[in-house]
Amino acid sequence: MDLHVIGTDSDRGVFDVLADINHSQSLGLSLSWQAVTKTSDKTCIHQATTYPLVLAIIKGVPTLLHYQTHVQADKVSLAKITPSWQALTRRIVSAGRKSELILQACKLSAGDRAIDATAGFGHDGLILASTGASVTLIEQNPVMALLLWFEKEIMNQNKNWQKLLSRITICFGNSTDVLPNLEKADLIYLDPMFPTGSYQAQVGKHMQLLHVLADAPTPHQERELMNCAKDSLTNTGKIIVKRPNAPTNPAPYFAGLAPSHSVANEAIRFDVYL
Repeated sequence: MDLHVIGTDSDRGVFDVLADINHSQSLGLSLSWQAVTKTSDKTCIHQATTYPLVLAIIKGVPTLLHYQTHVQADKVSLAKITPSWQALTRRIVSAGRKSELILQACKLSAGDRAIDATAGFGHDGLILASTGASVTLIEQNPVMALLLWFEKEIMNQNKNWQKLLSRITICFGNSTDVLPNLEKADLIYLDPMFPTGSYQAQVGKHMQLLHVLADAPTPHQERELMNCAKDSLTNTGKIIVKRPNAPTNPAPYFAGLAPSHSVANEAIRFDVYL
């Protein structure tokens, strides 16, 4: 996969770090570097319309550019997207079962072992790790995996994050290939890409980009992932699947399997498989 990276001359060191991660983790990305005078909106829009996938170094932060043309010819938008773990600090510190629906569903405790098999930007995985559980993030998209490793490396320089990040492991690859090689888990968490048309909720810019980078799993892939997850659990382990829960059009059960129970609000449903 080709990834075009832009930044000023002073950002070249960040590009070198990304290149080292790409090489050491065998992500297989073909990174190209272009020095620009400044990463202004005008420059970013030009690059985003020139190359299929662009990463801009903005204030030292690798930032994916997502350019979208709207129905009206005179309206365009450019989303600048990063994992931005720092922005989750307050939420992680205050996370608990009263405030986090995901924790109500997962019921993790310190010392448990969890696997987020569809990591994305790693946000849910960080919330799971806030319980004291060890969490493995599996990400199959090489660009997303690159950003996850970079984010962990940068945030680990913050002493307040080091204890949490010591419980986070990142793996690159397809979950059905990676899971059999991992220690069995107390919890496997799945947040797969939602099928087109399965819900009508507005999605944020992060989710819009994920829809560009990844496709929703086919029914066969859903069954394969669910079976693999079951085989990767401890005897008392459980699987949690996150689904949209629009009142008029809730998403179907993953792999067509009804859960033991669900924990839900008006927008999101966590299906629990014991």
